[in-house]
Amino acid sequence: MSAKKKLLVVTDLDGSLLDDSYSWEEARPALHRLKTLGIPLVLNSSKTLSEMKDLAHRLGTFAPMVAENGGLLAVPQESGLLDQPQTFHRSGNDWIEVTGLSRDFILSRAHALREAEGYLFDGFADWSTAMVAEHTGLSSAAASRAQSRHATEPILWKDTLARRETFERSLAKDGIRLLKGGRFLHLMGPADKAGGTVAVKALYQQAMPGVEWVVVALGDSQNDQAMLEVADIAVVIPHADGPHISPQAPRVLTASMPATAGWNEAILTIIRDELGASALQ
Repeated sequence: MSAKKKLLVVTDLDGSLLDDSYSWEEARPALHRLKTLGIPLVLNSSKTLSEMKDLAHRLGTFAPMVAENGGLLAVPQESGLLDQPQTFHRSGNDWIEVTGLSRDFILSRAHALREAEGYLFDGFADWSTAMVAEHTGLSSAAASRAQSRHATEPILWKDTLARRETFERSLAKDGIRLLKGGRFLHLMGPADKAGGTVAVKALYQQAMPGVEWVVVALGDSQNDQAMLEVADIAVVIPHADGPHISPQAPRVLTASMPATAGWNEAILTIIRDELGASALQ
């Protein structure tokens, strides 16, 4: 890779960087190498900004975050990427842009259909913090952060597939999409992880116009496929029973192990291939 090219890593969280217990312990070697080399680590997830800020703090990354499946873009002041934001508003130490439909609008339409047609589903808006913790395996504090949503609603579908398809068609009339994630179906607007990835790359390109950014995206689920397809290097993180997605990208890798261990292996492989073996020392 030439001196003017740099890697930009964009990653899904659950089932990718994080394992079933929400740990990234097995990715420590790759995370350390990214930090040592100054490679930005962009978190791109269905999680809320509140959840992701806590995680970013513990990971020590100040890169932008794409929250709620692309419905929200947050740029920390520490990133130095935004001097005069136009469409962003200030929230604490972050510049925030809501790119999707509001959660209130999504809930009003979805719940009206549930009442009218008797659809069997429930989600975060229906549950107490204790119930969110039970359904997700999160601690009470983390579950509370997961409820702080702006542009999406995770649900558990308990009805038939045929009725789900009818529900989905009805929502589409209002611009609402139904997307399958790792554990839940996500009700959301037209924004997605791919759009968030493109927006983040544009921020880096604007801040450092002399650099050719090579985007590396990692994900495991259907809601990651579009994100992987806007990357230069797409990494499929398999599940225990094999890969669940087949993205089209200039270069596609499939990790040999699920979740965090596979993430670690893939990042170290890409660093070696793109930057040379000396970058791993």
